[in-house]
Amino acid sequence: MNSLLLVLDNEDPELSELAISTFRSYASLFKNNCVDENSTAVLGRIVSVCFRRFVMSEELDVDGSGEDEIEFAEYRKELRGILNTIGTMRPDLIVAPLESLVAEVSNSGGGAAMPIARLEAIVQLVHCLVEIIPASFVNSKEGWMGRGAQLPINLLNSMQLDGRSASVHVLYFEIACRYERLLMARPQPVIPKVAAAFLDDRGIAFRVARVRTRIVYLFCRFVKAHKTVLSPLVSEVIAHLAPLLAVSPQSDQLLTADDQAFLFEATGTLIVFGELGVEQKSMYIGELANKLGEGFIAAATELEVVRKSGEEDKVKVLEQFMANIIGYCSRLSKAFSNLNSMQSCRCVDIYMKLLDLFLGYLTTENAFLLESIRQLAHRLVVCLDVELLPILPSLMTALSAVSTDLDSMNHLLILSHQIVAKFKKECNRSGVDFGAILASAARLSVQLKPTPALRAQDEAAYRNLIYVRRAFLQLFYTSVTSDILAEIANGDLFNDLQEAATQFALSADQPCQKLALATLSRTCLQNVQWWQRTLCTALEVPSLPHVTASDAGSMVVVHEVASTLTTLRQAHPEEFATAVKSLMPGKLGEDLLSMLDNLKSRALDKQLLVLYEKIRKSQQHA
Repeated sequence: MNSLLLVLDNEDPELSELAISTFRSYASLFKNNCVDENSTAVLGRIVSVCFRRFVMSEELDVDGSGEDEIEFAEYRKELRGILNTIGTMRPDLIVAPLESLVAEVSNSGGGAAMPIARLEAIVQLVHCLVEIIPASFVNSKEGWMGRGAQLPINLLNSMQLDGRSASVHVLYFEIACRYERLLMARPQPVIPKVAAAFLDDRGIAFRVARVRTRIVYLFCRFVKAHKTVLSPLVSEVIAHLAPLLAVSPQSDQLLTADDQAFLFEATGTLIVFGELGVEQKSMYIGELANKLGEGFIAAATELEVVRKSGEEDKVKVLEQFMANIIGYCSRLSKAFSNLNSMQSCRCVDIYMKLLDLFLGYLTTENAFLLESIRQLAHRLVVCLDVELLPILPSLMTALSAVSTDLDSMNHLLILSHQIVAKFKKECNRSGVDFGAILASAARLSVQLKPTPALRAQDEAAYRNLIYVRRAFLQLFYTSVTSDILAEIANGDLFNDLQEAATQFALSADQPCQKLALATLSRTCLQNVQWWQRTLCTALEVPSLPHVTASDAGSMVVVHEVASTLTTLRQAHPEEFATAVKSLMPGKLGEDLLSMLDNLKSRALDKQLLVLYEKIRKSQQHA
């Protein structure tokens, strides 16, 4: 054992690694006898060596990403495997020495007087503690597990981030987010302390761009997790964030566009959930919105000038900047919820004005704004109720005018589905012609065919056509279940929609088949002609060559066939029996009727597949 420990304790990771698998297997032998004095001593020595070897050598850079550092990270994973084997059996053998290491950090000026490699190793061990001892320790308050739960808190409270290592800075904030439940249970003083570190050059203003980006994301996550505890600090936090929320098209910004988007989301959360009056919340959101709106108008004005001068690089920068601003408005709105709604915070008018502003610039020439405006529209459908209805006509008209390809049509249909699903019959008084949207989508979906030739020529166009068909069927289905179809589609339009759905039920795309059948089974019940047509379609689907018993997608489609047949039968039982016998000659019709009488759910699905397999075989022999 001593010789093996010497190998494990070798400063050369390649030599040390030779003993790891042996020690992991050896430690497992103590599973049923790990508490006696001898076992405790042996396992404790192994833990001590593993902890010591967790520290990088002087030849390695704790912030490095070279081959040697990558290999050392892999070596650490192997050490962690040994520690996990022991920690699962005896958490105390992990927690006790780690307590000493965390205390060492506290006693060395928060780690400032400690070699950076040693500090980094201790922080790494605390970060991965949840992977070493049973994860349930985060819910414990007593015993060794409870002491383990205190370790991340103690480390966060005692550490001083001095800028020596980017990795240590990131790990500090990673620990705060990984153990957010521990912080929730013990919020003071750790949450205000971590928040303060986030807000200066230790965190979101750190000197390394790559590190800043990660820390900004963690800050957003931290704010959303601890918004209640942070609510008394909202004014102070926003004052720190204000300079970072200033938007500019210049490329020398401290933060990237994605970084700023996370900061707007975090700021919105702080405002909406902060200890502020309604007027203050409205004022803060309004000020941010006004600055974003002013920046957007200024960029649009500059864009006109730059376009005339032919400076393509500047055009692209300004276009991206304008799209980013709309994105920031969307992210700012993510804080609103049922508990703290846009209405209760008096921010409805603010967002309606923003949307109206952006729509005024959405033209064919400014089609680059389409995606970001549509995303904002999705957010407003979530946040608003009937307040959104008056602006829906101009919104949908503007989006439709610029949605000239399959991809944008797909997204327009998805937005339409979201609106119909939320507002249901209220859509009838919105002034939006959802029937025309359905008609356009049906026409486009039927005219273009997702053929193998199209797929070979343009994979993206093929895929987008499939998505448009699915989105059309989803909107059609939702219009039925929302009870607005009769108002938006009748006569020839209704027949056109039914015809399209029938074609898609017989297509090779299984999601389309399922949606089409689910829709047809609801739309045909009051129309004898379409009831008969839907019955023929449902009976034909299982005979299609791509429908097989070995395919999970086929089982979903066949289940929808069974559901459709059951619905059609319940609507017109006598006509159903007569039609089935005429469409399925001989004993086949009787067998199907018997199945529908006696079987349900999966049993019915399986027997339907068996029946159609018999039909296929008989056709092959014929």
